Amino acid sequence: MQCFLRIPYRPRRWWRINQNHLYGLGHMYNDLCAAMWFSYMLLFFQAVLEMRAVVAGAMLLLGQVVDALATPIVGILADKYSTKKAWHLTGCLLVTCTFPLLFIRCRNCWPNKNSEYLMWWMPLYYAILITIFQIGWAVVQISHLAIIPSITDNLHIRSELTSIRYMASVISSLAVYFITWIVLRATNYSTFIRPTDDYKFRDVSLIISGIGILSYIIFHVVFKLKPHKQPKSNGHAGESGENEPLNFLAKSKIMHFLQMPLLYQTSCLYVFSRLYWALSLVYVPLFLEERLSVNPTEGSELVASVPLVLYISSLIFSFLLKSNINKIGHQVAYFIGSFLSLISCMWIALAISPEANVAQIYLVAALIGAGSAITLVSSLCVTADLIGPHSHQGALIYSIVTFADKLVTGIAVMAIENYKCDDAISCPQYYRGVLTYACGGSAVLGILSLSITIISTNHSKSKPQT
Repeated sequence: MQCFLRIPYRPRRWWRINQNHLYGLGHMYNDLCAAMWFSYMLLFFQAVLEMRAVVAGAMLLLGQVVDALATPIVGILADKYSTKKAWHLTGCLLVTCTFPLLFIRCRNCWPNKNSEYLMWWMPLYYAILITIFQIGWAVVQISHLAIIPSITDNLHIRSELTSIRYMASVISSLAVYFITWIVLRATNYSTFIRPTDDYKFRDVSLIISGIGILSYIIFHVVFKLKPHKQPKSNGHAGESGENEPLNFLAKSKIMHFLQMPLLYQTSCLYVFSRLYWALSLVYVPLFLEERLSVNPTEGSELVASVPLVLYISSLIFSFLLKSNINKIGHQVAYFIGSFLSLISCMWIALAISPEANVAQIYLVAALIGAGSAITLVSSLCVTADLIGPHSHQGALIYSIVTFADKLVTGIAVMAIENYKCDDAISCPQYYRGVLTYACGGSAVLGILSLSITIISTNHSKSKPQT
């Protein structure tokens, strides 16, 4: 008779596996927007709207600063009020209302119009859209990340959910570049991106918005968030008597995390992995556009096909990492990813000249994708390990870890655009240098941060327990 008690277990396991995969849909719209934002925002602003490089860089910096400032606020509020899914839906609606407009030319924003009018109206218009969009993006990101530790304490399942989340991100980005490649090939062919190509960016943004809206509707209808039970505190006091010690305990745990050196070391690992990824996304298309001035026969669709290869490589390696990351360890995986990232930057510096074969560019793109996938997944797994059983502080910790990433990325892009020559003839390979030194520096800093983390962890373990 007792053997029949095992029968209900299979449906639970089947439900859990499907729910894990459905979890990835919750961040798909954000991932679609991020791929478009980082890869084509500067290209759209500079080549289509003909903004000055420093103004375009300031727009991206504004977005990153707003995102960085919104992140900790969202983290604190999401842990205190309402549910993670309610916050997630709110963020999705804000993104839906603003993102498509970012790639649609504003009214009377043609270059032949009044230049004084455009100097203040165009930046103001897009700055307002960017501010609302980035607030919504931050709400979706933090609430979705905070769902991971809310579901389970099992580190293996958390790593699996993180890998699924990243795989969904890669698939979303693949969709962006594939759609962009189709649109650039199917519409009027052009060697360079011109102001008259604005309708191509508009079409791409509307298509991916439709896909993103469908994904988060499915997520909210089908995905069932069933948080694991938190351990109950000792004592038999009533509700009014329990609230005070529980609030005090929560505050003490927050202070405990803020005083942990491991929190800031983990933040550095995440920051430098994201910085490498973001700078690669931003400057690979601009590097290719720069290259087209020397080899115009290669065609403008190269700005979509090369990132497409980059993300196919990311997808393959994130899939391989999903089942093997717990075997090799998160820190070892991070080191391997950083090493591959560094090799790709050295390859660009030594071999990718303006006359280099296109096949080499695709190979480097594959290497960039592999390094990005490994470092991003492993750094998020390290963060989930840091949270441990404290899932009720999950949103706050993720917001702390991601805060510096967004700020550093915005400042880096602004600095790079500020030092760009006004005349392309004066620095014909500027963006090649960016991919070499800025991205390579991010990989080196990631390795240094990992080394410091390992040394400090081993040192704390060797201390005698008191």
